[in-house]
Amino acid sequence: MNTQQLIATLNHAYAAKRPILVRSAPGIGKSASMLASAGFLAGSLGLLGVAQWGTELVTPAQWFGYTDVRLSQCDPVDVGGLPYADDERGTQRRMVPDWFPSTDRTDLPEFGYLVLEEIVSATPAVQAAAYQLTLDRRIGDKVMKEGWQILLTGNRLSDGGVVYKLPTPLANRLIHLTVETDATVWRQWAIDAGIDNSLVAYIALRPDMLNTFEEHVTKKQKGDAFATERSWHIANDIIVTSPPEDVMFSLVTGAVGAGPAADYIGFRAIWQNMPSIDHILLDPKGAPVPSDVATQYAVATALAARATKDNVDNVLTYADRFRHERSAAEITALCVKDVMRRTPQCASTAAFNMWAARNADMLS
Repeated sequence: MNTQQLIATLNHAYAAKRPILVRSAPGIGKSASMLASAGFLAGSLGLLGVAQWGTELVTPAQWFGYTDVRLSQCDPVDVGGLPYADDERGTQRRMVPDWFPSTDRTDLPEFGYLVLEEIVSATPAVQAAAYQLTLDRRIGDKVMKEGWQILLTGNRLSDGGVVYKLPTPLANRLIHLTVETDATVWRQWAIDAGIDNSLVAYIALRPDMLNTFEEHVTKKQKGDAFATERSWHIANDIIVTSPPEDVMFSLVTGAVGAGPAADYIGFRAIWQNMPSIDHILLDPKGAPVPSDVATQYAVATALAARATKDNVDNVLTYADRFRHERSAAEITALCVKDVMRRTPQCASTAAFNMWAARNADMLS
């Protein structure tokens, strides 16, 4: 499944309160998807929003909690509770960690996600300590609040990181989901997140460059950097500062690796020299349509970013001309779908409805 499907799955599965382990290659967006699901659930429960661990809350019951624990950095007692002597009873008890949302904690929300990160990178002793927590929703004599669900994350055994095989008793306690990279879903997220338009256009042209982790591992490429959804997000934070080209190339290379960085920087030259979007909006029938594919992707993305209810007729008129330059209509469809994502109100215009009626197959 992709991250969009993961969010929908988590939203639905929350009611069952069964622990779910989500695996993927590094950097695809497992944790971000869980946080997005928490936001959806907060809204569906009528709460104010998501409160991450450490946030001081005046009214905890009005928030959806989100606590993530890095199990790879834990000792067994951090998960299973620290033993201490109960002198009054003459017994040994367990002191639970501060992050555990037990029923007696009035300072924590009544609903939330407890995310146990990097479970497969935790030592076998820590994994074993998680048995009681994942199965019985308790640590020692403390029981988890009914409104909280346990989620776990981990990389795959084939990813080349520090990974331990899950013990069978623990694995059998979990629902297992696997997330794969998806360039279309990433572009939708990137548009919503305000990622630089040149990067959105580049991934449309080169979806294979969104995540190069498998190639990096299998071909044993030099260097530590490789492209993932996460590392392109990091690169975007460099790109939007508009550094000199040589500085940008060095920093983007350090984020996503030499190959993807060089390819993207080459695309930027096309982006910076594409036809004027103002000219296209003023004369959508007469403005030239670029002949090369890379420039077409650049123009389609830039044009969609400028669409409004007032000019969408001109945007669609020009977008229709892409299909006459190629045997397929994917760039026209890309442009129109980007318009719908960026400016949903355009879909209510007469011009858009007329175009959609003629081209319903392109929007499916």
